[in-house]
Amino acid sequence: MIPQRLAFHTFSFVMSLLMSGIMSLSLLAPDSTELIETLTNWPKAWAIAMLVAFPVSLFVVPVTQRLVAKMVAEE
Repeated sequence: MIPQRLAFHTFSFVMSLLMSGIMSLSLLAPDSTELIETLTNWPKAWAIAMLVAFPVSLFVVPVTQRLVAKMVAEE
């Protein structure tokens, strides 16, 4: 198991992995003429997207959490 002290980094990594995979596929698919072309090019596109997404998420997640906390009323 992953230690609790790494929960934030684990969350950011998993979120980045899923989001970059989905986004890279959704952006690559319309430009490809064949399914095999999409599936062949997707891993490279996903890897590049992940290299951007993970570091960005380390910054964006806390900022987003603070913004949402200010926007949501306490009950």
